[in-house]
Amino acid sequence: MNALLLVTAAGLGLLAFFEPCTIATHTLFAVRANHDAARRRWITLVQLVLSRTILLATLFGITAWLGLESISLNTATAMLSVIGAIYLVSRKVYLPVPHIEFFRLLPQHGHLPQALKLGLTLPACTLPLVAVVGVLSALTHRPDMAMLAGLAFAAMFSLPTVWDSVRGLNAAHRAFLGKAANASPYVTALLLWSGAFLIWKTGI
Repeated sequence: MNALLLVTAAGLGLLAFFEPCTIATHTLFAVRANHDAARRRWITLVQLVLSRTILLATLFGITAWLGLESISLNTATAMLSVIGAIYLVSRKVYLPVPHIEFFRLLPQHGHLPQALKLGLTLPACTLPLVAVVGVLSALTHRPDMAMLAGLAFAAMFSLPTVWDSVRGLNAAHRAFLGKAANASPYVTALLLWSGAFLIWKTGI
């Protein structure tokens, strides 16, 4: 279960970057960071990655501490199937699900750097992915492993932004990101349905 948790967290974390409601904001952030002086750029990136890591490690750690004794195969299969369907529906129908902006819990949040605001926000289209990792974290009853999962999710979620901030974005790369954003809901749905089928077929 621990290995499954970490692999899932890393994979879904990377996938989270390419979701349509995420990729545009992070690409704009990377473009701005790329034009900053090197020292300022790295400070900004550290703020983004560190704040996101603390947020996700805390959330997953709490779910593991609260714990979940078990989840039936039917429930797990249904959950993944429904989430996959939601991603497909979201390509055609606007779903009014807000981002969760945790930075608003902090005093004087309006004056926080943009990197911290971005790191302390869970975009709406990433919430189901975070929920999947949260459930797995709860099943482990291991806050330490859950916090590692938060680190893995945050690292992979942030990796493309760090790369683009340092390397820059040319026209070809921007075109790739646009195509990736269009394809990601279908890829996400396929992966979730594959997971549901695997659970149903093997009883894992």
